[in-house]
Amino acid sequence: MLHEKLRYGLIVALIFLVSYLLIILSGLATGLANLNKAAVTEWQANKIVLNRYAEGKLPQSFLSPAVVDILSKNGSKVSQYSTLVKSASGLKENVQLIAVDPESFIVKNLQITNVRPSENINEGLVSDKFKKDGFKIGDFIQVANSDIKIKITGFTPRATLSALPVVYTSFQTIKPLNGGVINAVVFRQVPKNIKIPREVEQYPIPQFIDKLPGYNAQQLTFNFMIGFLYIIILIVISIFLYILTVQKLPNLGVLKAQGISTQYLVISTLFQSFIMSLIGVILAIILSEGTAVVLPTEVPITIDPGNTLITGLGIIITSLLGALIPIRQITKADPYKIIGG
Repeated sequence: MLHEKLRYGLIVALIFLVSYLLIILSGLATGLANLNKAAVTEWQANKIVLNRYAEGKLPQSFLSPAVVDILSKNGSKVSQYSTLVKSASGLKENVQLIAVDPESFIVKNLQITNVRPSENINEGLVSDKFKKDGFKIGDFIQVANSDIKIKITGFTPRATLSALPVVYTSFQTIKPLNGGVINAVVFRQVPKNIKIPREVEQYPIPQFIDKLPGYNAQQLTFNFMIGFLYIIILIVISIFLYILTVQKLPNLGVLKAQGISTQYLVISTLFQSFIMSLIGVILAIILSEGTAVVLPTEVPITIDPGNTLITGLGIIITSLLGALIPIRQITKADPYKIIGG
């Protein structure tokens, strides 16, 4: 490797570029997933109960008052309404209005920078995205196509649902918009003795998240691209190392004739593949961390250390697998034929 710096350097550069793309794609997949499910994850709930015919979709679920009376004794009611809001200065946001009880476990699990939501009509706790867009505590946001103005009483991070920022408010505020419909009841833990009405269906939170509009298709698309990149790394490493091994066959023949064991040459090739992939992965991680810092907040990228570590290990293992084809050439090499003995 020290003698053939250019050749091995090109392989390292290729591994670095593909690894960088792989880490960025993983970061985007994680960021977009969080943008879709952050609010639900923040609730720290275990189950959600929706109308049986809603197919797991919160906006399509409508629970009857009788069902709500039964379930809300042990769970937290949720009412949802998608709309557009704007401020007096002209700032606009597409949002998810979420009505919850201010004493529910949902609100208690939120990280809140100012005031908790109250039962006071036309007050709301909003996503941190509002702060980044210029909204301030005390500002009023006008709900589109209505006379309702909601006063911002506080901010909370990780409050996004289906890629839209969330506004937590009271049931009295949202009632004129959706007619007072309760879309779901959320449970931290469903009591064993509770009788679940036949017209509703329970969903574990991970299953509910999978049914969020576009979430599953989005993740499958990213997983397909990431898997395809692993295949590219495997093929590229195999081709480059195969070519280098074929070019080195005369040298390998001499080494074998001198008594160097095949096992030593195989381990040497694996070690070279490991070193190249390790250097490429480390450089890719450094650059991807820097990229995440300089990218604008509009780009939902999240470089998670755990995902990055798994991705890096995957690339290294793939590179080692890519060395198996040239290793086969090494084991088949006959020193007497190669040096003309």
